[in-house]
Amino acid sequence: MSTLVIVGAGPGLGLSLAEKFGKKNFNVALIARNQDNLNALQNSLSKLNINSSGFAADVTDEQQLDKAFSQIREAFGQIDVLIYNAAVIAPVSAIDTTADMANQHLQVNIIGGIASAQQVIPQMVERKDGAIFFTSGGASELTATPILTTLSIGKSGLRAYAHCLHEELSSHGVHVGMLSIAGVIEEGTYFSPDKIADEYIDMYEKLEGAERFYIDPSQDSGAALKETYSE
Repeated sequence: MSTLVIVGAGPGLGLSLAEKFGKKNFNVALIARNQDNLNALQNSLSKLNINSSGFAADVTDEQQLDKAFSQIREAFGQIDVLIYNAAVIAPVSAIDTTADMANQHLQVNIIGGIASAQQVIPQMVERKDGAIFFTSGGASELTATPILTTLSIGKSGLRAYAHCLHEELSSHGVHVGMLSIAGVIEEGTYFSPDKIADEYIDMYEKLEGAERFYIDPSQDSGAALKETYSE
């Protein structure tokens, strides 16, 4: 069986990703800060006969992250797919953003993504196989959202990192991609966790391009956003 690691696993998109990949015969390793929450996710997955385990770690603590990935390899062997799904979504305006606040949020919004990717890159390059994906938000990442200043800063940086990694690792047989979600993830809408998880499955099966935009086709502004930033 292949193994998926979800960093920033939660009851929304994280759980949907675990279910969708689990049904594709993946072992699922879940990383989040709270072990009780991880246990609840694991219980939900076990009811679907999906093999999973939770590993508590704070993405801002490299030692904790290193320990979690070591435990994952001990439990499941090689890691085939990594999805970085962690972010601090805080309503903070540019005027109210302090240097200390920005630094704290950047540790999750971009630095944790880099640290997580570095946990799997050497092994993927060695065997010339593997995929790394990052979750991002279309509006905050590409056009900046003043009320989400720290998220906009972090996701813009993460986007640049993802594109750089894509260019560098493609010749080594490793695919890097980003899904930019131009909307609020919410059940019962176009941006439901299950629909977005299906998009991730499609990205994994096709392994095309550095970035895909998940945009409600009924939103003209979203179409314009995609047209502007497609490469």
